Amino acid sequence: MPEMTKEERVVCALSLEEPDRVPLYDLVDNKAIIEHYSGQELTLENAKDVIPAALSRVLDTTRVWMPQALGRRTDERGLTYERRDWWNEWQVATPFSDLPGASAFVQAEIERLDAWRPQDQQTHLAELLEWKQRFRGTVIPASTAIEAVCDAYNTVGIDQFVYLDAEDPELVRRWVEALHAQTMRRIGSEAGCHVVSPVAWLFNDLGYKGHLIFSPEYLHEHKVFHHIAEICDLYHSYDLKMIFHSDGYITPVVPDLIATEVDALGPIDTPAGMNLAALKAEFGHQVAFVGGIDFAVLSAGSVDDVRRTTLQALADAGPGGGFILGSSSEELYDALPAENIRAMWETTWDAGRYPVGDHLPKTFMATR
Repeated sequence: MPEMTKEERVVCALSLEEPDRVPLYDLVDNKAIIEHYSGQELTLENAKDVIPAALSRVLDTTRVWMPQALGRRTDERGLTYERRDWWNEWQVATPFSDLPGASAFVQAEIERLDAWRPQDQQTHLAELLEWKQRFRGTVIPASTAIEAVCDAYNTVGIDQFVYLDAEDPELVRRWVEALHAQTMRRIGSEAGCHVVSPVAWLFNDLGYKGHLIFSPEYLHEHKVFHHIAEICDLYHSYDLKMIFHSDGYITPVVPDLIATEVDALGPIDTPAGMNLAALKAEFGHQVAFVGGIDFAVLSAGSVDDVRRTTLQALADAGPGGGFILGSSSEELYDALPAENIRAMWETTWDAGRYPVGDHLPKTFMATR
């Protein structure tokens, strides 16, 4: 088979077909890795050039994720966020301190969301096309979205969300529907986004380690899968493949997610209890998988451990297509040993398409 472009390789895998090799995906905030593959020191000032230069050498697909200076900010809704490292930001304060305050906040949010209309999408599209050029063929999303229930509980905190839902379910219902309607209006204004890439992402964290955050019944009652299906239909109308993101253990609702017609699930969170081989065996003819390399092995294992784990994942999920290899965390943190990250990628390249049985790449054999 002739060598594919990265876009062809990713689309092939998401179409449940066999590409020339298994594609690679991750978010990377490991400074040593970025500097190794870019050949430059990474700073806040040069990140927009250095990070795409590095990742375009190794990954088939990623998302645009740039570092920013440390500090706090408060948005127009009164929510305060703090950035404690270059890469991650946490919500640390809300403009309310009790349930009545939260209810008033949600009511104002519904009014704001109902009044919201898309702004200049051409400017946004031009920015994405500039990122596409920077990433030099590595596939970035044409669009991203967050499911409404996840957006709601992230905004007020999951405890406050549950309290609100118990005390005033009608208010929560109206809020969730307003969030979903805004998302659909925004995606509806992005009909030209396919020029960026053939891939979109939808986010909703459904699981913890070993169990779901909400029961399947609760998720159906709150129309989570209905929302996902509507977003998926709209992305498909743009000829985009849609990857559904959730951390944690989501095996019990994989059939529900497949029914929404998502194209892929990721990252397969093996430390949380997801079993890549079992998922591939049962559902591999219906949906693709992204991720799956145990973060514990990447963080604490040896290079040989990482190579064995990577080969096992390739053997478990590679044959027949429908697999994009990456970490179970979807993020290659700065604390990870750079040699382990390189081992995961290099083993995938060296193994070729579909290692089976006792097959091991030459670079692995050389370390024995």
